[in-house]
Amino acid sequence: MKRALLSGLLALGLSSAGSAEMNMATAPASGPLSAAASLRDDAGKVTGNVKFSQQGMNVKVDVTVSGLTPGKHGMHVHEYGRCTPGVDAAENKVVAFGGAGGHFDPGMSANHDGPDAGDLYGHGGDLPMLTVGEDGTGTASFTTQKVSLTGKNGMLDRSIIIHSDADDYKSDPGGMSGERVRCGLIVRDNFAARNYPLPGPQDFPEGVAYDAARGLLFTGSAANGDIYAVNASSGQVSLFSKGGAKGRSSALGLKVDAQGRLWVAGGATGTVSILSPDGAPIATLMSPPSPDPYLNDLIPTPDGSVYVTDSTRPMLWRVRDMKIEPWLDLGQTPIKYGPGLNLNGITATPDGRYLLTVQLNTGELWRIDTQTKAVKKVMDGLNNGDGLLLDGQTLYVARNADQVIAKVQLSADYDSGQLMMEEPIGGLRHPTTLALIGGDLVVPQSQLNQLPSGIPETPFVLTRFRKF
Repeated sequence: MKRALLSGLLALGLSSAGSAEMNMATAPASGPLSAAASLRDDAGKVTGNVKFSQQGMNVKVDVTVSGLTPGKHGMHVHEYGRCTPGVDAAENKVVAFGGAGGHFDPGMSANHDGPDAGDLYGHGGDLPMLTVGEDGTGTASFTTQKVSLTGKNGMLDRSIIIHSDADDYKSDPGGMSGERVRCGLIVRDNFAARNYPLPGPQDFPEGVAYDAARGLLFTGSAANGDIYAVNASSGQVSLFSKGGAKGRSSALGLKVDAQGRLWVAGGATGTVSILSPDGAPIATLMSPPSPDPYLNDLIPTPDGSVYVTDSTRPMLWRVRDMKIEPWLDLGQTPIKYGPGLNLNGITATPDGRYLLTVQLNTGELWRIDTQTKAVKKVMDGLNNGDGLLLDGQTLYVARNADQVIAKVQLSADYDSGQLMMEEPIGGLRHPTTLALIGGDLVVPQSQLNQLPSGIPETPFVLTRFRKF
């Protein structure tokens, strides 16, 4: 790396190192989740509101709005949290509130249907109609399981739209319900978080790591291997290492070691990359050739080892002295590999005695003794478990497709755990990994579910929030 770039990185990071633990947003509220949306017309005037309250598996929805024509009006949750003009794909023209995109469709049904149809058969965002009286005022109150404030069908940070006409509950894509006449962003009550936007339209950030000495966050693209440095205080972003350096075409799990070097798991390339503190490539280590490698995450330990998970080959790898070697044949342990992605996130106890790793396709959390190689199941129930972060006896788990962060309380010897709560934060989009900044957590909203051919919501962001 040129001296000028190194100087820039030092300025970017060291200027904020002392203030990295900023006074962040409120912690997640206790009690049932709730949210609200202020309904605006196309001039921006607020003419109503919607309140949402999570009640078990149901969401209670209460709508009040004025200034509409009498009769029935279609009402839907839309994909994006943007009440801006944009192109309506159905009409291929710019319309009011077109920035909200199409109907929210978590079941990928690609079909418009009624408010009682399951998400596999109709859009999750297909809600009951709103009835407006002769005075132009409409009210509605109902419960639904079509959408939620948490989980795979979570609607936080999306939008709710009221249309000019009735919904026929059958015509694709919008039920012939006419123009978009009111729009509101669905915002969680009593909660705030900070987003760090990323510049690339195809970033798909998967890993995140924090260098406390310089106040820098690092995140890497699963799609092209680009790695960014983000000033945790100012949010300023710079390209730390361009994808393709020494063959790095994908960047998954990231960790910063005690020397300030950045370690990068290369996914299907079967590689581990090491970058110097100034971003220069030190080495790219290739795991032994075999079919279908997938090096997913890694963790340095105090003895100088770096342990690496492989999600498709039943082997735990170890890097020592810049050589990657097979360390534990998982086929000889209670961990049984199956279809899909297996071991994923990995972390270690502060002394390096135990590793904790989660199996994405089974939801099982495992403890591995680095001295004896003994393997013990800690708990079940962490389906779609991706990245892990250990904070004392608390383990945070990013559960990607479930769009929540799980909090697990571990026993003193890390051999059992209890799920304490699951947090959707402000509305997560396929969260993958976690980093800790003082009392805050940071998670990439990777949107890996949109790879390779989906339409991601941009800009991609890292989201920072208080620990819970």
